[in-house]
Amino acid sequence: MVVSSKMSQRFKTIYFQDYPATSPKKKNLKIAFSERDESVYDVISKLSSQEIRELIGHGRYKDLKSAAEREYLPISTYCLRILREKFPLMVSESQQPYLPGVTTINPIHATFKGGHAEPLHLWYPFLEGYSPEFVESILNNFAPNANRVLDPFAGMGTTPLTVARLGKTAFYCEINPLLQHLVNVKIKALTLKSDKRSKLVEALKNISKKLFLTLEDIAPDVGLHITYDKTFGESKFFDDVTYEKVLKSRALVDYIACSNPLAADFLSVAITSSLVPASLLKRAGDLRYKTPKELEKEKILFEENIKKQLNRMIIDIERIEYVYTHPILVCEDAKNLPLIPPLEIDTIITSPPYLNGTNYFRNTKIELWFLRCLNSPKDLSSFREKSVTAGINDVSQRKNGKCNHPAVDSIVTKLKENAYDPRIPKMIEDYFYDMNRVFDSFKHHLKKDSTVAIDIGDSIYGGIHVPTDRILTELLKDRGFNLKGEILLRKRLSRNGSQLCQVLLIFTNTIAPKAIKRESRFIWGNRWIKFKQEIPHQKHPFSKRNWGHPLHSLCSYQGKMKPSLAYFLVKTFMPENGTVLDPFAGVGTIPFEAALNGHRAYGFEISPAAKIIASAKVGKTDVKGCQFLLSKLDDYIKTYDVSEREIDKAASVAFNKSILDYYEKNTLKEILLARRFFIENPPASTSECLVAASLLHILHGNRPYALSRKSHSITPFSPSGPFEYRPLMPRLHEKVQRSLDVEYSDSFVEGKIYHQDATKWWPLEIENLDAIITSPPFFDSTRFHLANWLRLWFCGWDLEDFRSKPLMFVDERQKMDFSVYESILRQARERLKRNGIVVFHLGKSNKCNMSDELSKIALKWFKIVDIFSENVMHCESHGIRDKGTVEAHQYLVLSY
Repeated sequence: MVVSSKMSQRFKTIYFQDYPATSPKKKNLKIAFSERDESVYDVISKLSSQEIRELIGHGRYKDLKSAAEREYLPISTYCLRILREKFPLMVSESQQPYLPGVTTINPIHATFKGGHAEPLHLWYPFLEGYSPEFVESILNNFAPNANRVLDPFAGMGTTPLTVARLGKTAFYCEINPLLQHLVNVKIKALTLKSDKRSKLVEALKNISKKLFLTLEDIAPDVGLHITYDKTFGESKFFDDVTYEKVLKSRALVDYIACSNPLAADFLSVAITSSLVPASLLKRAGDLRYKTPKELEKEKILFEENIKKQLNRMIIDIERIEYVYTHPILVCEDAKNLPLIPPLEIDTIITSPPYLNGTNYFRNTKIELWFLRCLNSPKDLSSFREKSVTAGINDVSQRKNGKCNHPAVDSIVTKLKENAYDPRIPKMIEDYFYDMNRVFDSFKHHLKKDSTVAIDIGDSIYGGIHVPTDRILTELLKDRGFNLKGEILLRKRLSRNGSQLCQVLLIFTNTIAPKAIKRESRFIWGNRWIKFKQEIPHQKHPFSKRNWGHPLHSLCSYQGKMKPSLAYFLVKTFMPENGTVLDPFAGVGTIPFEAALNGHRAYGFEISPAAKIIASAKVGKTDVKGCQFLLSKLDDYIKTYDVSEREIDKAASVAFNKSILDYYEKNTLKEILLARRFFIENPPASTSECLVAASLLHILHGNRPYALSRKSHSITPFSPSGPFEYRPLMPRLHEKVQRSLDVEYSDSFVEGKIYHQDATKWWPLEIENLDAIITSPPFFDSTRFHLANWLRLWFCGWDLEDFRSKPLMFVDERQKMDFSVYESILRQARERLKRNGIVVFHLGKSNKCNMSDELSKIALKWFKIVDIFSENVMHCESHGIRDKGTVEAHQYLVLSY
């Protein structure tokens, strides 16, 4: 640790394991440097304790003290004398002759501490990181002409951000969603132009100023609390007061995101960096509980830390320079690099996970939970299985690959005889197996004569030295890489006192990139040709309005795809017993048709109303479950009364007419109570969703079953006719019973719908997909929040929600920029099987050719297989011909 004073003196502390102090933090000897020793200090400040101990010739404090006493000198003075004597040797030639390998790289820059003075660096404390100067030094020394640079283990983004700042093209991979989010926010900070940057700073200052009052007024996020219980059980990571503030801060981020998503992203970074400091835990190597003394001494207030981080971010945003190039996250898992088109990389600069027992996902579990990336304990284990095995807790019996390399086999054999934990040999084996797969992925993207720079450290387990650098070198040599140089960066001690090293390995690739084999023929090719020739969904009986399974009509919904079209798309593109995702599921038409035809179907939907309806379709209902919920709802309506505030808030929601104009006063009371019931008891099971979806259906319409005055069943047009009492429960019982009476096909496979923004990080369960078949919102067409406003209100939306939440919907966001689809396409490529297919059903208008816009983005990850247009000017739905300016439907087909 380096300490600078305001006076001319400077200090360097040196750690000694046997230093007479009770706390490990205090086992340090402090050496003072006067102004005349400034040049000595400049060299010494860059060295680790281990390296300084070697220079002064004493590894133990006891020996150092004895030597100083023999010279009748204070210990600090004795050390300073030796350092002065060795100074000429230290500065000769490379200034670091005690390090093998002549280089201008400053070792301290290979550590997180080396970047402390840099903007963006302290936004999140990721101790495994290195500094921007480290990346610049590598480029200047070993790849001065590189233009396209890849970091397959980006961490907090130092490599891609530095590369972009230098005006080069940066690509990166990062499997941890927390770090993905952090890098993405940093990129936004760097690429914002001055006008938008000023607005962002103003917004963040306003958030910081009002933070305390805002957190008091906002309600905690109930969903986040539910996932905490599911994921962590009885584990307590926060005191009660802080925990409630954390839940409130999540709700605050969501609220701000509706009107200012950019500011919400930066606020979320400030919050995530404050979670552990304000918790009962401490990140000291690994994440652990604080001791009672640490809890007392290191007490940090959650809101204060958020404000501190926000203010730090504001200062950085105001002083950073604008960056023109935008780093690209090409995939999450570096092992999946062969799935994407060749990147033509000149240089790789990276620091893979060290084989040091650290569990990177366990250490960030609180932040991952806050970002809604953890929903169950299974998610943590799934993350560990996907990542490079680097810690004991990462070891999974499901990883059965072997590296089959003599150097690895030799180490594994020794560890099986000596390791104190039987998981250690498998950890070593899995680590090199995973790294082997990463190295295999390089061959598709690296140009011949390109450079690979790897920062890595070795390890020791059970007294057995694991020379990670040497083994990785051998693995790369097997793939045609030549070792150009090995630079010792730092020395350190293991827990048992053995010396370990951090080195920089420099390789040159001698082999031209290997072409990626693509499927020459698609198994669905003939079926697709037939579909285009026949347009079967426009022919009888498939063109009938009520074609298909009765549950397609569970709840009317404007913008719903025709079931027959969903049926033929599934039939055309899905293999037998396949797995499909619809990232814009709506009321579940595509997932439901897939489920009916024997496929495992998933769907994402951002609208709470549509999510409930879709969930009711893709699962199997239970009669008793429905009856139980109906009974609870009936009791609730009979027991409670509505408040004047509820009625006033309902009256304020008025589009075609006010809500009060739709219902007789006693019917309105029952609806308001039912609304409150479902807000307090969000439907979770298929049966609960069926009851809620049935109620959504009867909210308005022109039939006797409807609760409203006469209106349209699809869109709640202005009501007409007399006010008459329409009791809720009898009509709901009747609708639920009709749905329970329908039969499912024998081939039906239950699916799952997520309340999920498709542009955000996808749940881990979504993988190994055969197809993604979807129909995103058409450009300049139906505004889903207005077409379904009464049902959204019932699901909990109030007037302010209608003003802000639609701004998060893709139908609004794509009007600003089609790059909103980038994260969807990137994740689609990674979650699909190698020969998987993506099918977009799109709308074409005189204002926008959606297939052209999406094709430009898709080419980063996919091959354009086909674009087909279908005329739909003659079509209508339920008597409504509201397609906006849509004149044709397009089918954009993408594959590997």
